[in-house]
Amino acid sequence: MPGQLRAEGQNPLAQPDARVDSFRWAGEEFYFSVRLNGAEAMRASLRAGDLRRVNNRPYVPISAVAQSVGFFQSVYPLNDRANTFVDPGNYRPLRSEKLFEERGQTRTYKVDYIHSTYRAKVEKKKEKRTFRFNYSIPGTTHDMLSWMYDLRSRDSLKVGDTFSYYIYDGWKLSRVDMKVLGKEDVYTPMGWFKGWKISFVREVLRSRRQKNKQGKPSKPLLRVKTPDSHSGHLYLSRDENRLPIKVSIDTKFGTSEALLVKYKPHKKD
Repeated sequence: MPGQLRAEGQNPLAQPDARVDSFRWAGEEFYFSVRLNGAEAMRASLRAGDLRRVNNRPYVPISAVAQSVGFFQSVYPLNDRANTFVDPGNYRPLRSEKLFEERGQTRTYKVDYIHSTYRAKVEKKKEKRTFRFNYSIPGTTHDMLSWMYDLRSRDSLKVGDTFSYYIYDGWKLSRVDMKVLGKEDVYTPMGWFKGWKISFVREVLRSRRQKNKQGKPSKPLLRVKTPDSHSGHLYLSRDENRLPIKVSIDTKFGTSEALLVKYKPHKKD
């Protein structure tokens, strides 16, 4: 049917592998300067913790912080935080928590991802109001942090490679389509990096719950709500670490750019 699509490549997931006993990027830290039209607007950080277990189920906590600075702090103050708990076997989120403090208003989103039944359990709080609901998601859905680790984990990249990620954090379900365009040297405050240039386009989707003939949850029916919502480029280093060295996004306010300014390597096995 025109305008509709089904989520592809989504077999119900197997139980998490309890034998997983390591996470490649444990202890790794990134620090970024985020600029809007050339002026620094925010500083952000991203950190991966150590592998942990609950009821013999392995997970890894990943945290991120973004805070406005300078002139931007006076016109649009923000202090955003995110925590994601990922399955180290496939890098998909088990749970995510987002806290947004922007212009004096606070919003929180807590999402539990039940990939095997294509469902997200969401708790949203805005000021003094709490909303709880379920949302149908593709079985391979990531959140705003976890997809990056999946992309970096790929064995090899080459020009022309394409990838797609479904992303959900409790408000909009998106599909991000990526393509490796080529090699490019990138300058950051840390110096020059040999990088892969990857284009991306984000589309916002509508999701409708589906059931199979046995009445069990099935892949959701997806429809594009907002085509080409955002577009930009991601640059990953061409070494084995695949560092996220630069991201540029075209927005209605201009070009936003995040540059890597400091990096703490992951722990050695």
